[in-house]
Amino acid sequence: MFYRFMSRTIAVMAAAFLWGGAVGAAVSEIGRSEHVEARLVSEKAAIEPGSTFWVGVHLQHAPHWHTYWINPADSGLETMILWELPDGVTAGEIHWPYPEKLAMGPLVTYGFERDVLLMVPIEVAADWAPGETLNLQAEVDWLECKEECIPGSAAFSLQVPVAAESQVNEEWREVFDQARREWPLTDAGWVFEAFVKGDALEVWAIPPEGWEEPDDDPVFFARDPELFLYGEDPDWRAIDGGYAFTVQRDRRFDQEIETLRGVLVSEESWGSHPTERALWVEAPVSDSPPPSPAGTVMPPAEEGMGLGLALLFAFLGGIILNLMPCVFPVISMKIMAFVQQAEESPAQVLKHGLLFGLGIVVSFWVLAGLLIALRAGGEQLGWGFHLQSPLFLFVISILFFLLGLNLFGVFEVGTSWMGLGQKASNASGGVGSFFSGAVATLIATPCTAPFMGAALGYALTLSAAEAMAIFTLLGVGMAFPYVLLSAFPSWLARIPKPGPWMESFKQALGWVFLLFVVYLIKVLETMTGGTGLMLFIYAATAVGIGAWILGRWGVISREPRVRFTGRTLAVIFMLGGLAVGIGGLRLVSPVEGDTAVGDRADGMPWETFTPERYAELRESGTPFFINFTAAWCTVCQVNERLTFSTARVIRAFEEHGVVPLKADWTQRDSMIEEVLAGYGRSSIPFYVLYAADPDAEPVTLPEMLRPGLVIRALEELP
Repeated sequence: MFYRFMSRTIAVMAAAFLWGGAVGAAVSEIGRSEHVEARLVSEKAAIEPGSTFWVGVHLQHAPHWHTYWINPADSGLETMILWELPDGVTAGEIHWPYPEKLAMGPLVTYGFERDVLLMVPIEVAADWAPGETLNLQAEVDWLECKEECIPGSAAFSLQVPVAAESQVNEEWREVFDQARREWPLTDAGWVFEAFVKGDALEVWAIPPEGWEEPDDDPVFFARDPELFLYGEDPDWRAIDGGYAFTVQRDRRFDQEIETLRGVLVSEESWGSHPTERALWVEAPVSDSPPPSPAGTVMPPAEEGMGLGLALLFAFLGGIILNLMPCVFPVISMKIMAFVQQAEESPAQVLKHGLLFGLGIVVSFWVLAGLLIALRAGGEQLGWGFHLQSPLFLFVISILFFLLGLNLFGVFEVGTSWMGLGQKASNASGGVGSFFSGAVATLIATPCTAPFMGAALGYALTLSAAEAMAIFTLLGVGMAFPYVLLSAFPSWLARIPKPGPWMESFKQALGWVFLLFVVYLIKVLETMTGGTGLMLFIYAATAVGIGAWILGRWGVISREPRVRFTGRTLAVIFMLGGLAVGIGGLRLVSPVEGDTAVGDRADGMPWETFTPERYAELRESGTPFFINFTAAWCTVCQVNERLTFSTARVIRAFEEHGVVPLKADWTQRDSMIEEVLAGYGRSSIPFYVLYAADPDAEPVTLPEMLRPGLVIRALEELP
């Protein structure tokens, strides 16, 4: 105490001599590393006892070098300040300005290449007397990076006089003012809510009155580390009454998120000053969507059709689904099976037919159960959701490639066990029938038959039990023709008897399968670009070599040692090819932009569908047409080629002044999923035609289109 009393007395006596240098004392010496200059600066040249004032660490970076934000994202270290303060003086937390997104190869980091001021509040006790001087000691540690990273640090000593009245450090006034404008705004009138949506968080942002939508999408910076995928830019989109964006979670970290915290940064201002570009986000996270503050810009779903009618539609839609082009490869496979079964006993034929039907129904149960469970978890998914996965497309393409090679005779499945007797052969055939039914379901999902779309959309509004009943009837309807033929084997009498012609027919079906593979990998290329296509080529080559080795040296006629070596090599090549393809696809980023097939320079002038464009056309009284499509939807592509690409349909759109909009669902898009749900649909194709009169009801067109049908709908517009 005596030492402190004497030091204060001496300070008071010397105050008159020290006052002239007070302003200069409020700035430390410069601390330098190889690429960063730092200094400790006070906003006040003199401070009052019992007050709080601000100091800041000012960092200046060499061109293209940066330091890090409080959450450095994928790599890096935040800048830290270690204080050594006199008694009666305390330091608060750093107030961070908004960061910049910095890409370093495949990694994304949050930091600063611009000059920044990291401000900290300093509280001074009331028992400090005018004339004394605060001696603030601080050690600052940072990490400076370009392509390489170098730790940096500096020790600072800052003297700030205590006076009866505070005095501003004029030299640094504007720097502090600008730093405050770079703080995220917390009182701008925005309201945020978030809810879990699969592996992501969906965030609703409700603006204050008079807010105008920004020209560029804001960028979201998560405050808390190790929770999100930082390379995924949020999809900022307008909803009625506000905006929504999605933040992808990082599943490597299983931590529950109770509150989403972060910063939205825009090229435009969120506040009154042009440089106030950051907005603080703090949203409580719930497990299910909160009540929408203003609904949706799309028309509400139509009233339910009733469970009985939905069951009937599902059954009829399942039967018609067999006529859709995407099911043709499996129909061909089933025709071959009927030919092979023509001379079997009626009981065996019925058994194969029932197992084929069971494979269809069980596969519908699995897909429907997965779809219902994911939607219950917050995902906005529709029928055929698995075909939006490049990984699934790759695996199913390899599967059909192998089936094609099998039909060509490159290798055989099941011949090794032929000597074990008829019983085992029949068991193997039963498994094959069940497997054929499962494959038929998987590749039928890109198609939506008449009656089927309305039934599926209605099913997803019901309880899980009622929805499963509708999906069951859909599977039963698809299996019905095959089970019927199996139950009346006499109807198969007109099928030619097995003979040499079957080998030619089987190889012809092999070409059908390979053509289907070409279609699938075209969709894969659409979703992943040339990288996905090359991965498939490499993987298919390795898998094909494995199949060839299996057919040449893995058969039962070979010696045991040769057979074992052949099968081992076959497994190595096949699994190696699959590993290369699957591993590579996990690293491939989806191709951005409108990916639907069918846009040609001389074709329909499609515009990209957005809720904003929808609202604009409705308000202006302009007629328009919405085409909900995807590259993996076979019926959609048939309609693109045979209807929308015809000159008379294009001319009819022009003559009637109808704006064509395309909602491309090739890749996951929650906006399109929500819009389809607004129409009571969960599958594609789906076509809606709006008249110029805003009060007129929209016209829904059937799934299968003809040029005359579309032209007639355009001519009948009010």
